[in-house]
Amino acid sequence: MKIKTLYDSSEVSARIKELGDKISAKHNDGKPILCVCVLRGAFMFFSELVKHIKGEVIVDFITLSSYEATSSTGKINLISGLRESIEDRHVLIIEDIIDSGRTIKFLREYFADKNALSVEVACLIDKPMTRQVEAAADYIAFTLTTPAFIVGYGLDYDQRFRNLDGIMEIDLEQ
Repeated sequence: MKIKTLYDSSEVSARIKELGDKISAKHNDGKPILCVCVLRGAFMFFSELVKHIKGEVIVDFITLSSYEATSSTGKINLISGLRESIEDRHVLIIEDIIDSGRTIKFLREYFADKNALSVEVACLIDKPMTRQVEAAADYIAFTLTTPAFIVGYGLDYDQRFRNLDGIMEIDLEQ
């Protein structure tokens, strides 16, 4: 197995700070932002991003499942929902990667009728070449231009490599 660095920790941190600044500039109306971490993959991205969002931030977590090992099952299962109300709050869904698009589509539909002021998505990695349903993020740290299996910064291969402090491409053939 070969691992190659795509984005090192300083590149990741700098880009996340930029996203935090953009989110802060847009949401300066004094209303709280409910930042929703999609567990487990987004936990590192989430923890760094919320530090860079100015104003009142409320945090919550949602757990979904759609993968078995390295393959998507094509079905999204809600394992654990929110504790906080989203009514009259800006909601920022913080996701590790958008690949098939099914998770983001599911979450946008899930939040659609709950009277949020707004619902937006921030993702660490966008992988548009693998999209199977229409889905887009409002804030994207990095966009892959070629297919790759990536790990690190919360992203995993069969629950391994989440702790790497950069974003790495993993070659499973070697």
